Amino acid sequence: MRSDRLVHRLDGYFGTRDVRGDEWADIFELVYPDPYWRQYAEPEYEGRWNGLLVRGRDEVVRVATCVFPSDRIVGLLEAGTFLFSEHPVDYGDGPGFLPLARASFERMRADGIGFYHVHAPIDHHPEVSPSRLCAAAMGVPVEEEYLPIAEGIPGGAAVIGASDVTLDALAARLQAYLGPEVPVRIVRRRSSGDWAGRVAVVGGGGADREALQASLDRGCQTYVTGGVFTRWAEEFLALAAEAGVAVVDGTHYGTEKPPQLAMVDWFRALGLDAEFIPDGPK
Repeated sequence: MRSDRLVHRLDGYFGTRDVRGDEWADIFELVYPDPYWRQYAEPEYEGRWNGLLVRGRDEVVRVATCVFPSDRIVGLLEAGTFLFSEHPVDYGDGPGFLPLARASFERMRADGIGFYHVHAPIDHHPEVSPSRLCAAAMGVPVEEEYLPIAEGIPGGAAVIGASDVTLDALAARLQAYLGPEVPVRIVRRRSSGDWAGRVAVVGGGGADREALQASLDRGCQTYVTGGVFTRWAEEFLALAAEAGVAVVDGTHYGTEKPPQLAMVDWFRALGLDAEFIPDGPK
């Protein structure tokens, strides 16, 4: 498939050219004190912060998907691969977001490796959002979608619905879905009762006080997310304790892994060889 045609299909599927406010400028400035990435980026990328970041070969024959791109992943790719991810940079629980080395960009240029990512467009997506896929795996019906993280596209990054199983059963379902690579942990239990009750699912790094408050406002009794075991979650955990809600952590990487597996099927349906490259948990 021609690269331009594939990019056009992806842009249409995710509304990539309509998204506004999914801002990565501060992150890029932080992780790239020397902004060498601009030498390799497509002219339209900066400002939109989604879509085609690095142009590869004109013809795409294989695709790799991942949650966070890393130097290790780039090093594994065959020449001519089209890399698809949620994030434009790597991540570590301790330091936070991490850059791709100049050598990785040079490798992409030299070997015709394309790189396309969507962040808010995948978090909002009506079919393959992390929160929707994790909720479905746990048997949680989507009664409401909320917490938009960008403008120009519909939807939000969180979903909520009522569950009729215990907290342990809910966590077990998520563990079975995410697989042995990802640790699923019950961080805290409800102050009253063993049932999961009304479950909010906020895929990715949703251990955020404002996101939890938005969920509490909708009657949340169990909060499923990632990133609880990071240095940024202190205020989130304090509010969870104050509200008496249960918290389940499936890691940032783990709760965003399902869309990348779903996109493997999406690319294969186009006749492309596609695979998911694990690089977690984190």
